[in-house]
Amino acid sequence: MKQAEVRRRRRAHLPVVHDGDWSLRREIVDVAGSLAAQVAALSSPVQVRRQVLAYADAAHEAAGTVTGWLAEVDARRRTEHLAGDEGKRRYAMTTLIDLAPRPALPEIADEMIADGSWVAALVEMVEPLDAALRDLLAHAFPPGAPALRGQLSRSDRLESLLRETVDRAALALERAIDALPKLPPSPSTKPDPRAELAALGIEV
Repeated sequence: MKQAEVRRRRRAHLPVVHDGDWSLRREIVDVAGSLAAQVAALSSPVQVRRQVLAYADAAHEAAGTVTGWLAEVDARRRTEHLAGDEGKRRYAMTTLIDLAPRPALPEIADEMIADGSWVAALVEMVEPLDAALRDLLAHAFPPGAPALRGQLSRSDRLESLLRETVDRAALALERAIDALPKLPPSPSTKPDPRAELAALGIEV
């Protein structure tokens, strides 16, 4: 299933699976890229500054949560030698997860909102996580797998995270854009006056 269709179904609360073909980087490129173009077409793009920054915050929150997931997988691998002591292993894993550096929230200036370059800043923020998240999704149990014993799958957790962060922020920005006037269309090329005269039966 193409990512755009996954997004549509997720937003409609329809069953969906985020597998190893799903990309956080692509999600930001597709959604933020489309929004940025619409923002740039506004008569005054900075009018939606608050909503653009809210989308950036939402993408940052999603990236931070994903970082924690990846750190958890790494911590589980690094603490295998403590499998016989659950207390020590839990402490070590928690500490490793807490110490994992989260992505920094990029600063978005008004000029970046006007020219759409704020998208590149968000893509750069999530880029380091993309391959590892895709690998995690590729090796995770699908929703409803017997091995999960009724627990949420990684896909389910990602679905909830995206709905509560980037999906919600994208919808808010879309609504703000729709409520504002757009730039007037560029004037078309003026017709050749000779052609106009010729249409009137006058040769020049």
